[in-house]
Amino acid sequence: MAQQRKGLVLDFGGVPATPLLPAALAFERLEGLPEGTLLTGLYLDPEGIRLTEELERGALTQIQWNEAAARLLGIPLTDDDPDRVIP
Repeated sequence: MAQQRKGLVLDFGGVPATPLLPAALAFERLEGLPEGTLLTGLYLDPEGIRLTEELERGALTQIQWNEAAARLLGIPLTDDDPDRVIP
């Protein structure tokens, strides 16, 4: 009997990914944000948590999440960089 798969599990932020804290700190320095802004905004703020959960469920696209997260963190997105990714 052939085995049928019913789902796919992806581990964002796990072993094969860039370590989260060093990447977040580097991003904050690059953007001129106070240390802790990214993690506080995305993982402690209720709106940031909601956005990240929606991204993980597939309810938001990566670009939609990028734009919403940028607004939440006060980071301007420019027309010359529409696919900019926030780690």
